[in-house]
Amino acid sequence: EWFHENIVERLRGPSYPYYHRKFNPVKTIDECEIDDKVCFYEANQAYERDKRIDTIILDILFTRAARCSIYEGKLDQDTTCRKELDDLFQARCNYYQKYGEMGVPHSVIDAYMKQKHHMVYMRRHPDYDFTGIDDQRKFEQERKANMKKIRQPLH
Repeated sequence: EWFHENIVERLRGPSYPYYHRKFNPVKTIDECEIDDKVCFYEANQAYERDKRIDTIILDILFTRAARCSIYEGKLDQDTTCRKELDDLFQARCNYYQKYGEMGVPHSVIDAYMKQKHHMVYMRRHPDYDFTGIDDQRKFEQERKANMKKIRQPLH
């Protein structure tokens, strides 16, 4: 133990906790100059990379929620899979707020304008529930109540 603490730990060097590729930070579209085509291209590439990463994260969360729902069954999934379902719902809402309803050929400028309009709308309507979590909870409670009303066949 003394050998490990005094010699091995000193010779080991710094630990590397990151296993994923780290990209150098580039300017966002609001930091670019008006006629800077290179900055626009880099910001657009970073936006597309972030969109691909968000899509992969959404797929992973969907797979986790689906596996939990299959494992727990239809009646118990609302209670035991609550964390996975909430994470998936929140990620879908965030993905929709960031990338939804922009059309197929869109760029980082379209996303920036959508973000600007969303912030203006939030300022004018501060009490509006953008995620719809209350409606989702009400729908899940009604579905669970209806599932309990259905007679299950005896085995």
